Amino acid sequence: MFLTKDKNLIVLLYSLILILSSESLLLRLSPNLFPILCSIPLIFAGQIISSRIFFSSIIITNICFFFFYINDFIFFDLKFTLRFFLNYIANSILVFLLFRLLDLCKKNSINNEKVIIFFNLFVLSVLLIFNFFYYYQIDHQELRDFISQLFSKIIQNSNIQENIISEEGINFLIKVIPSLNAFVLMTFIIINFFLTNIILKKINFTRNYSIEFSKFFLPPKIFLIFNILIFFSIFLTNDMKFYFFSTVIVLSFLVFYQGLIYSYQFLDSLDLNIFLKSLIIFLLFIFLGYVLFLFIFLSGYYISLKRIITKVSE
Repeated sequence: MFLTKDKNLIVLLYSLILILSSESLLLRLSPNLFPILCSIPLIFAGQIISSRIFFSSIIITNICFFFFYINDFIFFDLKFTLRFFLNYIANSILVFLLFRLLDLCKKNSINNEKVIIFFNLFVLSVLLIFNFFYYYQIDHQELRDFISQLFSKIIQNSNIQENIISEEGINFLIKVIPSLNAFVLMTFIIINFFLTNIILKKINFTRNYSIEFSKFFLPPKIFLIFNILIFFSIFLTNDMKFYFFSTVIVLSFLVFYQGLIYSYQFLDSLDLNIFLKSLIIFLLFIFLGYVLFLFIFLSGYYISLKRIITKVSE
């Protein structure tokens, strides 16, 4: 019994060292990329240790980083800011939620599809509550001024007409920023999950969880709701328009995920080694960027629509 406790304490200690050092290193190397990369150490730890120890690691590391923030702690010229802490706590909560859902899937309490759907719906629920009680209730003048100045600089350095960006357009962008952030956060947590799994597989580490790509199909009811929300978001006005539009953006992750599965299966069918496949993905993101995201989304939309039409025609 005592040996087990000692072993768990040692595992917890190594987990804390791994997460704290890796997160600090990521922040030091690239503060701008930290929000999309900080889930990697968390996923790595969660895949190789027990869920109880991982939960303890999440709690302790959040306390540590909060302590660093409130005390203006500086480590090798690295300052732990509020932005860093909020990014970390958001990623840690979502990664832990994903692992809890995967644990339920492993126990056959829910199927593989519901892992991603429940994950998405949780993010959507938190986002709507955040918007209702906080984000839509405050003035965003500083953010509005920043975006206006940013677009002004872009216009000055290009041949874009000055009236292409209106005050209404800036206000719309401000209103949907949280939902865009939520979409990006979910996307990179899933991408980082699969990248981490590839690394763990290559170094022969036992993984606690996996997501079966081939077993996800967007339920027709959710796809129908998604399209209805798009319709209403076009015609509604005031804040209701933004609530609907934010919901559409977050739910579009499920359509994007469907397209991501198709893209993955296509790459997996190619007779190439993992290095070349990874290089192709990296180059596509570098040179295509948002166009690639749009292509993946449209392919997911097409697959979901085709599946519904096929079912109706049968």
